[in-house]
Amino acid sequence: MYKLMFLCLLLLGFTQDIMANVSIVSVTEGAFVYVDGEKKGTISKEPTLLRLSVGSHEIMVSNVLDEDWQEVQRKKIMLKKDDELSLVFSLNLEKLSKKTNKSSADNFTKKGEVVLDKAAQLVWQDNKAVIEVEKNWFEADKYCQSLNLDGEHGWRVPSYDELISIVDYTKHTLAAMPAFTHVISEYYWSSTEDGKKKEEVKSVYFGNGCPDSKAKNNSYYIRCVRTLK
Repeated sequence: MYKLMFLCLLLLGFTQDIMANVSIVSVTEGAFVYVDGEKKGTISKEPTLLRLSVGSHEIMVSNVLDEDWQEVQRKKIMLKKDDELSLVFSLNLEKLSKKTNKSSADNFTKKGEVVLDKAAQLVWQDNKAVIEVEKNWFEADKYCQSLNLDGEHGWRVPSYDELISIVDYTKHTLAAMPAFTHVISEYYWSSTEDGKKKEEVKSVYFGNGCPDSKAKNNSYYIRCVRTLK
């Protein structure tokens, strides 16, 4: 047992040593930094510092402008142990692939503290709690199940496809369909687990409608939904 523990410690120390430092700079503040397809940071006035494993990586800095266009640059790098690499990104305009959200603003109607999606036959929570209540993913599920809103029960955390359907990609900020009156630039939970990382769940950032994956133990906002009876 002790030999196994010692071996694990040696391996841990070895893997921690084979790392390199990468500094990323761009004039486009607020753009997201992705490493091998995973979001790792956000561009600010100070350099974005990353510690990455040695080997090959693709780094992308992306700033989504609207439903059709983004500013983006991609760079492939090869890191060796203890490298100190500084990268400057100058983003270029690029047309986005077609969004899958086919929802129309005309499908959504505000009724009191809820919004009705006539096409999808869904009713969405849209009261003050939507911009006030933060919970981890496990608590979010219990919260929706216990919700009594508009005289109805049967609420749940929306799936990723349902959540992305209320995004309005024509907006640069507060990117929800116009019928929704309680909207903030924050992450909202879906019920859909990340296919690659079971400890993470798909979410949507309603500042610009961009998807992301978040650890289940973190606290984010919830917009419950129920199927229209």
